[in-house]
Amino acid sequence: MKKVLNILVCCMLVLSLAGCGTKEASDNKENGKEYYCEEGNLNGTVCEIIATEDAVETCDKDYKLTDGKCVKTTTKDAKATKSCSDGYTLNGSTCVSDKTYDKVTTKECVLPKDLADEGFSKGSLNEEGKCSTSACAKYRDGECIDGAIDEYDPTTVTACPSGTKEIDGKCYKTSKVKTTYTCSEGKLSGSKCTITDSKEVTNTCKTDGFTYNAESKQCEKVTTTEALKK
Repeated sequence: MKKVLNILVCCMLVLSLAGCGTKEASDNKENGKEYYCEEGNLNGTVCEIIATEDAVETCDKDYKLTDGKCVKTTTKDAKATKSCSDGYTLNGSTCVSDKTYDKVTTKECVLPKDLADEGFSKGSLNEEGKCSTSACAKYRDGECIDGAIDEYDPTTVTACPSGTKEIDGKCYKTSKVKTTYTCSEGKLSGSKCTITDSKEVTNTCKTDGFTYNAESKQCEKVTTTEALKK
């Protein structure tokens, strides 16, 4: 009896397995239909055909396309800082010495107008403290043969010594102002600041129906058709 029961159980298992196999084969047959595309790529039961075209790189107004970037360059005056060397102080547009110098009094031979009109040359101080000047009416071989000599009193002049300049009644040495330029933004170029601003380009498509694909970096248009069954 026990042997008969074992045989029955085995038969039921065989029939069950046979039935399952038949159902799975049936499902595969139903769902395993193969499709293909004569053009484009298969996606499920449709064929996707992708048309491409190059994108157009554009920039905002005032920006220029440079090496794949939109670049705008502007300039503005740099900040100017004026300074003087040690021992000098800025006075307007000049550096003046911190030390003052006394004026000096000298005697100069300022040629009187009447002697100048008569052709006399500028005089020079002689041993007597007079200005001695001369004029020549006739020359022979470059030498004066008919000359005249005259003397006149020198002029007393009080002025700042050589190498100094009178400012507000006092004598100072002067030097050039040092000017340093700085930029709060941008790059210094002479006395100007060059400011560069860059942005990403805008990619547009020139043909209606195309959209830009950032991965392929092209404009694409997708059309679909029904796939064909094998």
